[in-house]
Amino acid sequence: MKTTARVRRVGIYVRISDDREGGGLGVKRQEDDCRLLTASLGWKVVEVYVDNDVTAADRRKKRKDYLRMLEDVKSGHIDAVVSWHPDRLYRQPAELEDLIIIVEEHKTEIATVKAGDLDLSTPTGRLVARMLGAIAKYEVEHKQERILRKVQELVAEGKIHNSGHRPFGYTRLYDGKGPRRKILGEILNEDEARWVERWTDRALAGEKLYSLVLDAHEHGVRTTTGGDFTYQAMRTLLMSARISGRKEHKCVIKGTAVWPAIISPEKSDALRALLSARSEEFKAEFGERDATALKHPISGLVRCTCKVPHVVGEPCSCEEEGRQHHKMSTSQRGDKPDTPLYTCRKENGGCGGRTIQIGDLEPLVEKLTFRHLEEIEAATHKDPDDPRPALETKLLNWEKRKAELEDELLDGDRPAREIQNAIDKLNVRMANARRQIAEYGVKANLTEISVAELRKEWADYSIPRKQGLYRSLIREILIHPATRPFNRWNPNRVEVKWR
Repeated sequence: MKTTARVRRVGIYVRISDDREGGGLGVKRQEDDCRLLTASLGWKVVEVYVDNDVTAADRRKKRKDYLRMLEDVKSGHIDAVVSWHPDRLYRQPAELEDLIIIVEEHKTEIATVKAGDLDLSTPTGRLVARMLGAIAKYEVEHKQERILRKVQELVAEGKIHNSGHRPFGYTRLYDGKGPRRKILGEILNEDEARWVERWTDRALAGEKLYSLVLDAHEHGVRTTTGGDFTYQAMRTLLMSARISGRKEHKCVIKGTAVWPAIISPEKSDALRALLSARSEEFKAEFGERDATALKHPISGLVRCTCKVPHVVGEPCSCEEEGRQHHKMSTSQRGDKPDTPLYTCRKENGGCGGRTIQIGDLEPLVEKLTFRHLEEIEAATHKDPDDPRPALETKLLNWEKRKAELEDELLDGDRPAREIQNAIDKLNVRMANARRQIAEYGVKANLTEISVAELRKEWADYSIPRKQGLYRSLIREILIHPATRPFNRWNPNRVEVKWR
């Protein structure tokens, strides 16, 4: 009696790493060739698995349809796999070993258009597969070297990488269609660029990043991917040297780029220094990014002196001893629920007994702030000397010296550790100079508008904007113990420490 061979249930697997055409034409051509091979073998196609625009060179990037195909092999849904070439299935030796285990266990046949059958059930077949895998691995590593060299060339020339989302503030010019089309260049997106300029000026005036995020939300401004601006997205945008027309690679500015600038390099440097200093300051104080404190503009600045007591008006020992005053938080009076307080909470490590009414404290801080601004305004008229030019000259000299040291490091005439230590010290000096330039810039921006004009506009300022101004001027607001009579407001309990 003549028996007929069982028809294999085939799954066709197709993959292309880089679909620049954007239409899946590469995987379609692979599928057509695989179907012809399947027909010639007399097998039946029951499933097609497509990983379009997905690399197999990096195991961290999951190939969804490849994993689905392996599950179908294990379940018995398919008992043969056809692919255009072995390197479409695997490019990593570890992936091949996993495939060998599954194929041996489930007696699965593998056929390819370009390399014939892969018999993973025999030592010779596995040797051939491993040799093909080694060749594919070599091609991946060689390609990575070429890509890295191309990236270095683009960085050196300030050119655009042909990847990533469109940057906010710019419109991209493309050659071709699809998500992987070639980028020809970038021009300013006038609408978005105006928002970048607006947020830059407000940040340099001392306004918090969270306030700028709210500004974006209120006006319906979205990121280039269509999402709402977040704290991190706003910080990344304003910290980027790209908006000043400069190329940045791994947080290091490499020089002038081919795209136009939205803001000046000077503004960008001041902004980067200011946001870096502010980030470190809040990280040390709060352990994370700056608190939002949307309800009260001086929240986060109010401190109790219970941990580091001192006499009002005299220097405090907290800075010398490396100690901090305890942060007070908002609460309500038990007998008057509508009366908000700042309280030194015991459960948060405070004394648990010191409070002050927000309704008394806020008007006093506002009054003291305007008095302080008037003093700054008067001092500016009396002493117009701006320390920034001297600092910028020092910064320029230090940058030249750093470049000389980096060249010397390459020459190898002196011990590398000695040169690197000198470079590290210069980096600290340069960072401090940039921070001082940025902080003076904030004060200079505040004095560009007269105190009289600020008084008129103050009522229209949002709470986040008021908070930004307070934080740019005030280091902390100290609350000292209450004195008799305890039921009477005593402004002498309050001591403002200015920056």
